[in-house]
Amino acid sequence: MFKSIRHYTTVPTKVSPDLITEFVNGYYSDCFFILVVKSNKHKLGECVNLSFSINLPLNDSQVIKSFSFLDCGQIVKRKDSLNFIVKDFININAKIIPFFNKYNLQGKKLEAFEYWKKVADLINQKAHLTFEGLNEIKKIKLLMNNEKVLEDQFSLVLYGSNLSSTVGYPRYTAFERHLIKIPKSKLSVFIGIILSDAYVQKQSKGGDARLQFKQKYSQFEYFYSVFFQLSHYCSKGPYVTKAIIHKKVHYGLAFTTRSLLCITELYNLFYYEGKKIIPKNLFELLTWEALTHWIMGDGTYSSGGGITLQTQCFTIKEIVLIVNVLIIKFRLECSIHKQDNYSVIYIKSKSLKKNLHNMLPYIHPTMLYKFKGPKYKLKSKFTTIGPKV
Repeated sequence: MFKSIRHYTTVPTKVSPDLITEFVNGYYSDCFFILVVKSNKHKLGECVNLSFSINLPLNDSQVIKSFSFLDCGQIVKRKDSLNFIVKDFININAKIIPFFNKYNLQGKKLEAFEYWKKVADLINQKAHLTFEGLNEIKKIKLLMNNEKVLEDQFSLVLYGSNLSSTVGYPRYTAFERHLIKIPKSKLSVFIGIILSDAYVQKQSKGGDARLQFKQKYSQFEYFYSVFFQLSHYCSKGPYVTKAIIHKKVHYGLAFTTRSLLCITELYNLFYYEGKKIIPKNLFELLTWEALTHWIMGDGTYSSGGGITLQTQCFTIKEIVLIVNVLIIKFRLECSIHKQDNYSVIYIKSKSLKKNLHNMLPYIHPTMLYKFKGPKYKLKSKFTTIGPKV
């Protein structure tokens, strides 16, 4: 709990601004923060907040006094430190940004400040009130976070768990593209979304394949959770898609990976003569994580408590193979049902409940309703596009 709050509104004449930048440059953690939060008060359903926050040592009165030079913000007393924080945009714009423009930061702090300043410029232009501007801010926030990830890239970690985004990186050479592999920690995500909503395509006969993943806008959070996991394979961030179906405009989100040899290997597994198929080694490929993504994409909760897996694009022979894998490998009781002129797979309620604990670690909170029913559907507070119907 915070013990007390003090506001500094005067500027002492005998403090050095250089001490502020020296302390910030040497600070062990982040100081510049971009927050995109849900808000019912804003038309897009989300708002953008900037803050500058840093902990000051209790026993260094000179450093504490130097921050009064900024003539804004507040100091919150914690157990073993003082937290200096500036949250209101007027002071950020009028005092914090001009100060660090004048008294230069260095290294990682300078990089973070430059991203932070770009967002402040967009807010000044009221770009955050438009869908395009809000998406641009999210891209900047993503790039800013990726810079932080790069600091830890030489740590001893599980292979594949620390792959950083390559969004915005220059085009790879053919040699570099062939060096990129998909570790086991990412392969299950690829397998799951390919079985559901992702599409893999070759742009030319001799070229490598790339993957495109689309979701309707209401699945905004799940979509971004997938993108964050696979952004290592992307040169660009997500973009808005638009389709007109039955004279009605539908908006969505999509991202496309680079054209890579490792994606071509997936294409060769899942496509035959340009049509998506079920690979013969599905038993080895399918994991609990992959199955969870498949259900999040193509699963429908049934009133009886089971899940219908929409498999209309596969042949009856392929569907029988899927059922065998679900029964033998995952101990899921399944049956094949007719839906119009197509066949779908029904996973029975009893076996689903017995095995739900295997899928829960991979279920995105916004998609829990597909596994446990409509009462678990979170109320949408996402950015909307176009007129409300």
